[in-house]
Amino acid sequence: MNWLSAVTLIMAFSLSTFAGEPNQVKVNLNVKGMKCGGCESKVKSVLGDMEGVVSTEEVSSAKGTVTLTIDKTKTSEKAVAVALADKTGYDVSVVANGVAVETKGNEKAACCTKGQTKAACESKKK
Repeated sequence: MNWLSAVTLIMAFSLSTFAGEPNQVKVNLNVKGMKCGGCESKVKSVLGDMEGVVSTEEVSSAKGTVTLTIDKTKTSEKAVAVALADKTGYDVSVVANGVAVETKGNEKAACCTKGQTKAACESKKK
């Protein structure tokens, strides 16, 4: 194999490996109001139904954070935050460079989900 063939092969492999990925970005959100595993499940479910959300890597009620990957050609960080707040009732902020840059609050009760008893949820709200 000559050097030109090797370079061509490497370039072809590199282009096929990274095709489409530049539009995918990792997003960090602060989510205030999650108190338990039911809250985490609720957030995962809502994010799983959103167009443009590629994957949800972490949802932590203990830290009040969510890490996910979106396709920027289908949605934006702000759109995800607004939709998540609207559908769950939590206060959601997009975090960029360690600072919350956009917040969308919602007045709905947020913690309890179907199947959870109010008493179980209330003990976690304190």
